[in-house]
Amino acid sequence: MFDKDKYLEIIGCPGADGATVATLRQIHRSHQLKLHYDNGYVQTTDFHNFDLDELFDTVVAGGRGGICTDLNFLFHRLLIELGFQVRLLGAGILLPGGNWGSDVEHAVLGVRIDGTEWLADVGHGGVSIMDPVPFTGEPDVQAGIGFRLIRQGGYHVLQYQTHDKPWRIAYRLTTQERDTSEWGVLSELNTIHEDVLVRRRRCVVDNGQVMLTANLMVSIVDGKEEPRLIRDEAELQKIVSDYWG
Repeated sequence: MFDKDKYLEIIGCPGADGATVATLRQIHRSHQLKLHYDNGYVQTTDFHNFDLDELFDTVVAGGRGGICTDLNFLFHRLLIELGFQVRLLGAGILLPGGNWGSDVEHAVLGVRIDGTEWLADVGHGGVSIMDPVPFTGEPDVQAGIGFRLIRQGGYHVLQYQTHDKPWRIAYRLTTQERDTSEWGVLSELNTIHEDVLVRRRRCVVDNGQVMLTANLMVSIVDGKEEPRLIRDEAELQKIVSDYWG
């Protein structure tokens, strides 16, 4: 059962209160330190019925982690209960070949505080923000990684930059408010056989973030990006255990 106080305790922010930028920053970073992205359960996700009470028990209280709809829908509810003015937004991922995915392929949040709009996202599987980012276009450096939102072709595009690398695209979004029912289009993911599914995981650490796609590990520590192919199964399992429990 969804429980705001228990939620805050689990993510390490007991007593957090007030719809302020400071509170949003605190719970946004803490959320990702405790609850990780993991698409390993996507075949069992009911994209037509997001039961937040059930998701809370599994994803938050159970510590399982989840995908964007799990993590950001729950965070959306938490922000509402804390008194934030928050909207559910849709985002599209840049695919190989330069094509864009659906505008509701990824779920993110728009949070308005004192007239300023902030992007919040605690559920992305690739390189992503650790702290909320304003829609002003100004770069924001987080653990050595630069993030910014730029306007491009009617969209806000989230870009990131690691040490000695050019700006790259994470995803694009609009500020059109969405409903959870719009993510029903992702139900086709239920049909992916487990032998075909590419397991993706992401976690935030104190000085950066770590992604694991199948056996390709990418760590970004203090802004320095280091990809590494893990060929030994025992080493792979240790990495999974160390970062994702």
